[in-house]
Amino acid sequence: MRNIISIIFIFFALFIFGISYIPETIAPTNTNVEDTATSTEEILQSEPTVDKIDTPTPIKNTTKETKPTVSQKSEAVIPIIIPEVIEPTPDFEKINVFAREATVNILCSTKNSEFSPISGTGIVISADGLIITNAHVAQYFLLRDLYQKDFIECIVRTGNPAYPRYKVGLVYVSPTWIKLHKSEITSQDPLGTGEYDYALLRIVGRIDGSPLSPLPHIPVNTSEDITTNKPVILVSYPAGFLGGLSILQGLNQASAITTIQDVFTFKENVVDVISVGGTIVSQKGSSGGAVVDGKSSLIGIISTSSNGDTTGSRDLNAITMAYINRSIKIESGMSLDELLSQNIGAFATLFQENTSPELTKMLTDEVTKK
Repeated sequence: MRNIISIIFIFFALFIFGISYIPETIAPTNTNVEDTATSTEEILQSEPTVDKIDTPTPIKNTTKETKPTVSQKSEAVIPIIIPEVIEPTPDFEKINVFAREATVNILCSTKNSEFSPISGTGIVISADGLIITNAHVAQYFLLRDLYQKDFIECIVRTGNPAYPRYKVGLVYVSPTWIKLHKSEITSQDPLGTGEYDYALLRIVGRIDGSPLSPLPHIPVNTSEDITTNKPVILVSYPAGFLGGLSILQGLNQASAITTIQDVFTFKENVVDVISVGGTIVSQKGSSGGAVVDGKSSLIGIISTSSNGDTTGSRDLNAITMAYINRSIKIESGMSLDELLSQNIGAFATLFQENTSPELTKMLTDEVTKK
């Protein structure tokens, strides 16, 4: 009981003490802003502190500065139309007159009747009288002194009918042709394809003794551009239907307009031979005759003809000047174009001294063979 009274007393005392005790509130301490912060005026007046930075030395740029490409505005390209050039129709009437003036008859005769008169055609190709013809015509120049001096005499005739005008000498004859065909020197109807069948002669004076003047001539065209159906004119002194006396006294020129009907080659893929069909020119005696194009230039010389009862049924062939130009360079070391720029007299002398004696012996041995 006594303990209960003690507890009540303690509880009562605590109650009285709790009412009388009130704790004191602590006011916050005021902080002086001017002591801790920089005023606005000081910020404006003071310069900011910048730490110095060590800048590295720049490396020199050795690369060439590339300038920007300026693109220009592209403009539409207007195509240029080049009109086709149409060549005028050749005036073969004028070309015929021109070609006839440069076409000559080559006549070789002997001091006895061992050989019938040999008649062929040649073309003057330079103003100083250089003539191109076939080797089977010019071979008789090698037999000039066969049995005696001047046993065979060859002259050049011009006009209608053919009249003796000029003295003529040998400049060059294909050695290859002579070696291949020497056995045919006495044949009445020799055979051949036209290969190597070319020779050069030159006019050395007038028969009447008057001085020489520049001669009408046809320019040579050695271009390889030869195609079929191309119009050409043929000019020669055909003698196939004439006897010996008529050849001497009444031989006239003949002309024919035709086209290149076919082309042939001997060895390579080039035009060496052209076929010009059958015309009035397709006769014996036309060998060495002219094939002239629409530009009045010589593109070939007549070389062979097939057999036929009429001229129209015969196929006439010509070797091209392009072929002769190539072939003669192989044989002599100079092309025809180069020869035309040389001293022809000096060239002829060298040929006579160095080459002619051997060729003459070959033919002489055949003629005198028993």
